[in-house]
Amino acid sequence: MSTVELAEDDVAIELEASSEIAAGIGTVVAAGERAQVLMGKRVLVGPIDPCGECEVCRRGGGAVCPLARRRTASTEKRIVAAGRWVVALDDGLALTSGGAAVPGAVALAYTLYARTGVAPREPVVVVGASPVTRFLVEILLAKGLSPAVVANPAHDAWIDWLLGKGVTVARTTAVDEARATCIAAFAADGLGGRPWRVIVTSGEHVAVGAALAGPRATLTVLAPVASLPGELAAREVTVITVAGAHPDLVVEVAAMCVKGDIDLAAGTASAATPDHRAVINVP
Repeated sequence: MSTVELAEDDVAIELEASSEIAAGIGTVVAAGERAQVLMGKRVLVGPIDPCGECEVCRRGGGAVCPLARRRTASTEKRIVAAGRWVVALDDGLALTSGGAAVPGAVALAYTLYARTGVAPREPVVVVGASPVTRFLVEILLAKGLSPAVVANPAHDAWIDWLLGKGVTVARTTAVDEARATCIAAFAADGLGGRPWRVIVTSGEHVAVGAALAGPRATLTVLAPVASLPGELAAREVTVITVAGAHPDLVVEVAAMCVKGDIDLAAGTASAATPDHRAVINVP
């Protein structure tokens, strides 16, 4: 990146590693006048800098802020970001392996959880198989929830990982069979009859998630998604779409990683999810 004059709130970050969604970890090598406190610190940086002032931001919509500065994944080793949104890795937030995923896939998984608004003792169904899905399952477990996960029966490693976490697995791509497995698991936990919270972690699985969302259910979908089935309205399903992670959540997920609630190293390095992609790249 060529030399640029920083705004008073901006920082320049030398990246150690970045993720495929333009989040990363690195060290602040230059700082504007009002961001000098970050100079020399190791930080997490997400893919977006919301303005933080507009009505969209004030209503929690930082990921879709119309005035946001967005970064795309690239081979740049140095990036500029708003000091307001970077997270300094001090005060006990030391992260090593896989840290670039924290403001990326991990924060995205936490945003899905937070936007869904899951309360204790609510039935949760997760549909999808990706690094985001893996982190989401760990987050739900850390929050005291017992999700049921719909999985392709051919994905043995993914199923084994889920079973090792004590998660109910519907090992089928058939909606009726998956629904029956989830109903039985929720009934055994005393959750029968409650509207489900269905979280879909990729657009390609929306049809399955929508089919599983019964009357008065909540369906949370990770964008992008081409369309949603029209019959959802007839069942009074609440639909929530998530376009990206909110930078305010990065601190909380970093703390969860430090505490061991989220297995960051394994989640970014293993192939336990069937469509696992390279989450980390070093510039």
